[in-house]
Amino acid sequence: MGAFTADPDDDYPDFMTPLAKRVADEIDARGIIIGGSGQGEAMCANKIPGIRAAVYYGENPEIISLSREHNNSNILSLGARFISEEEAKAAVKLFLDTSFSGDERHVRRLAKF
Repeated sequence: MGAFTADPDDDYPDFMTPLAKRVADEIDARGIIIGGSGQGEAMCANKIPGIRAAVYYGENPEIISLSREHNNSNILSLGARFISEEEAKAAVKLFLDTSFSGDERHVRRLAKF
């Protein structure tokens, strides 16, 4: 859904918002967004009701699994300036392979969002 060519004049909300809306509209959908730091992209996506975007920019991949297991994150925002292509691929695989735990305390907390 994103940009298919590099254009320095692109504004990431033009790409993040439609992706986030699509993920929010589909049951059990997940999305991957990529930006320089991943922070602004996640902030934009998190403005859409039903979206729980988590940022990953390297170091500890447990951040990804915990975002899925505890927070049922449905978008992974990757900080491309801080991770290699190999790290990005591993992060996406972990994000897609990790399920929400469904533990009562996490369900209860998510209901308060």
